[in-house]
Amino acid sequence: MDEEKRISKTDYIYGMHPVMEAIKAQKTIDKVLVQSDLKGPNITELRRLLKDHKISSQNLPLGRLNHLYKKNHQGVVALLSPIEFQPYEEVLNKVYEEGRTPLFLILDRVSDVGNFGAICRSAECLGVDHIIIPVKGSAQINDEAIKRSSGALLNISVSRERDLAEVCQKLAASGLQLIGCSEKGEKNIYEVKYELPLAIVMGSERDGINSTIVKELNDMVQIPMSGKTDSLNVAASTAIILSEISRQRGGF
Repeated sequence: MDEEKRISKTDYIYGMHPVMEAIKAQKTIDKVLVQSDLKGPNITELRRLLKDHKISSQNLPLGRLNHLYKKNHQGVVALLSPIEFQPYEEVLNKVYEEGRTPLFLILDRVSDVGNFGAICRSAECLGVDHIIIPVKGSAQINDEAIKRSSGALLNISVSRERDLAEVCQKLAASGLQLIGCSEKGEKNIYEVKYELPLAIVMGSERDGINSTIVKELNDMVQIPMSGKTDSLNVAASTAIILSEISRQRGGF
């Protein structure tokens, strides 16, 4: 979906100071559109706030911003997210406190909103406790994403992080096994046991799992196939491996 359609369907805040105050007030912001050639102390402060609060931004020329938004935006428009992001550490602690075995899903730059929505639907249906996405490179969480997930995004917790490799390190230190699913995997998904605390990592449609994340994995698995097509899309692959995990854990 292009920015023009997203603006028309998304709540937003405009203006330099209102946007900065919204960030400081911890409003859940999906993305901030910034005029490309803005300079000065205010834009420096805005970019610092965006970094500190893990909010993605996109630079646009003034003409494009004016086309998207007719009011006095001062070169800054914040698109509000329809969901509240949650710290993955808090979710993990809660799962452990409840005596359950964690199942986290890390999506490395899954950018297609259709795939992203379908994955979230499968995750919610098949027992995933939490989804982790990167600040940059992921599909935007907007009305379209919620629609594509059939509303599942409203029923599963999500966090947004700058460094997924660092997240993997912290999850490993908290007792989770990290397993990537890719056509490059050496093991069959049905040869692996999934009873331990677990984070499944799925890569982008184009590039797969980033090499910095691969280094943190305990295992890499693949889905066996017998047809002539050499791979499944990321949404189908995620549904298959989550289904196997649910089966092994007694979900059905």
